[in-house]
Amino acid sequence: MNPTQEEIIAEAFSIVNEFYTKNGRTPVRREMENLNTMSRRYFGTWNNFITAAGLQPNVKKTEAIVKAELLAQLHDFYQTNKRIPMRREFSSKSGSIHKYFGSWNKFIIAAGYDANDRRIPSKGKLKNSLVRYYIKHQRSPAISECVKSNGLYNSKSYLTHFNVSTWADVLEYVGLPPYFRITTLTEEEAKEKVIKLIKKHRIKYIKDYQRLKPENYPSAWYVKEKFGWNNLCYMAGTKIPLTKFSIKDHYLLLAKKLGRKPTVKELEAKMGATSGAMTWKLNQRLNDFIHSIGQTPAHKTPERCKLSKKQLAELYKTASILHGFENGMPRSKLLELTGYSREVYEKRFHCMNGIRLVCGLKLSALGGKHYTEEELRNILKKPKYVRQR
Repeated sequence: MNPTQEEIIAEAFSIVNEFYTKNGRTPVRREMENLNTMSRRYFGTWNNFITAAGLQPNVKKTEAIVKAELLAQLHDFYQTNKRIPMRREFSSKSGSIHKYFGSWNKFIIAAGYDANDRRIPSKGKLKNSLVRYYIKHQRSPAISECVKSNGLYNSKSYLTHFNVSTWADVLEYVGLPPYFRITTLTEEEAKEKVIKLIKKHRIKYIKDYQRLKPENYPSAWYVKEKFGWNNLCYMAGTKIPLTKFSIKDHYLLLAKKLGRKPTVKELEAKMGATSGAMTWKLNQRLNDFIHSIGQTPAHKTPERCKLSKKQLAELYKTASILHGFENGMPRSKLLELTGYSREVYEKRFHCMNGIRLVCGLKLSALGGKHYTEEELRNILKKPKYVRQR
């Protein structure tokens, strides 16, 4: 026997009240989807159903109400404990605090109290800790050694308070030598010896340099910052970096060696890189770059045909009759007599017999695949977006 409406509502009321007794709050709709349909059927909305059950519906609070509640809780805590709470003691409210006040300390200040001291060491203490470490160990500390047991602070404290981005800059700020820059070589000697080492071992990557370098040679970090790794490899002849200068140098050298304008494929072989990679590095078309250095490309991009199919067919037919080709000019004469290449005509009319058909000329039996007039007409009627198989 099916339950009556009164029995269904009574059971729903008991479930909701049981939830309130157990959790101390009114349930939200998503927690009782099984009652949602019933509540809308008999009461119109979920809140009407909650009100009929004798409970207070959940109402979305405004920003002012939430702020007032948070501040009231803070004042109650202060009255009870005679101190400002720590952030972890309000962890359940941290999301709302950050949302409406911006940070924990701003929340404390908004309540009229003084925020707790962050206990950040001064710049003097930070400098002294590094100097004491240097005197004790006779070397500069590494960033991984910034732990309390070594008498040092967290590495982020040094970076933040000295307003620098690398550990080497921290040590230089204090006046200590960075351990990875220690070398007896001068800058010019270091550059010369590194180039010789790269050339000797045909080194291309910085990891190989770290593995093969002698103890007195400068570190990889110093080499990259001071000279630029790709520049050193370029001078040693082991690597060609893709830059505007290297592309220009190789293009001009290749033109001088060949005695003519080099093609893109010849430049690709010389540089060991694709034209796409060069275009990406240059941020412009390769031909535009060649023009910018005062040279003329070996091949230029053909001009786009702006004629319609009808205009292009009339041009072909007129030029063919004018030059004595009654059945249409051959493909080898298209560019010379009409100004448009074979590719343009075949793109528009599928093949040369296609344009002959449009012009009312006799189809040629020469060439590759042969189509009947009916097949060609069906192909030419298809829209451009139809995939050709």
